[in-house]
Amino acid sequence: MSETTPEPKPSDIITVIEGFDAMRIFLATVWQRQGKASEDIALILGGARWADGSPVDPEIWQDWLAAVQACKLAPERSTLPLVEFG
Repeated sequence: MSETTPEPKPSDIITVIEGFDAMRIFLATVWQRQGKASEDIALILGGARWADGSPVDPEIWQDWLAAVQACKLAPERSTLPLVEFG
């Protein structure tokens, strides 16, 4: 974090679009830290780029909105659905 920007608190509120952009920055950071090895993350990042006011891949935006809705409806984070990988 920069010295001029306070560290976010868990209770901070952001918009759906800010959350989407935060997710993109997070994935890009992880992708770079991992040596840009994961083609899956690169595919998501490519589809999540903004073009003409919406993500390049409209399905990614719909998936994002569904994830936001699931988070808003879950009374606790522990009740959110998990995705099994591998």
